Amino acid sequence: MTLDDGYRDNLTNALPIAESKGVPITIFVTSGILGNDKGLWWDRLGTLLRSRPPRVREIDLPVDGQNVRLPLGSSGLRADLDSVRRHLLPLRATEIERALDAVSEQWQVGSAPPPDAGTLTAEDLRLLAASDTVTIGAHTADHVRLRDRAAPEQQDTISSSKDELEQSIGRAVSHFAYPFGGRADFDDRSVDAVRSAGFDTACTTLPGTARSSTDPYRLPRRLVMDWGRLRFRAQMQRWRLG
Repeated sequence: MTLDDGYRDNLTNALPIAESKGVPITIFVTSGILGNDKGLWWDRLGTLLRSRPPRVREIDLPVDGQNVRLPLGSSGLRADLDSVRRHLLPLRATEIERALDAVSEQWQVGSAPPPDAGTLTAEDLRLLAASDTVTIGAHTADHVRLRDRAAPEQQDTISSSKDELEQSIGRAVSHFAYPFGGRADFDDRSVDAVRSAGFDTACTTLPGTARSSTDPYRLPRRLVMDWGRLRFRAQMQRWRLG
């Protein structure tokens, strides 16, 4: 089983279950979030949209030196999240943070992530790494969409995540997962950067089953969403039959 990003509930919730069931887990950690109270940007975005003042019907995003105005509220929170997220995904992490800070100031509302979206501290990471059940993997330093970014930029966030995590836990980090992980989220330069950084494998979020012939730097995974027990059992059965 794999878990992405580096949420604190990997330690408080997932680890006790995995240890009690004897299930090995690999946790792909975004190294830059360790001890960062701001959390991950999409959780901040969710807080902002849920706190949107009643009179506000659009959001102004400063993107690439221009102001992008998007309508809000006509199709619900999920549609608003997806719409804004699409415009933020191509940006660098610092640009995303600036855009969210600007909206927070404009609307005069806070953007702290909810309590259940807290991220790992360095000490949390070491506690996870100390478990025989856990393998720590890397997930870049800043959780950016890698595709179409310059090769040096990709190399930097991929390599630095490996170095930072290894320094924190005192052991080699040999496995990687591409942020977001779909076909639109990484490219051949991403794969080359992962390989040259010294990782042994890299996971995507492309559906499928890994076989002996599968490229170790393009491993597929089966995504499990926020499902109830019955839905999860039904999905597991479909995967077995498939």
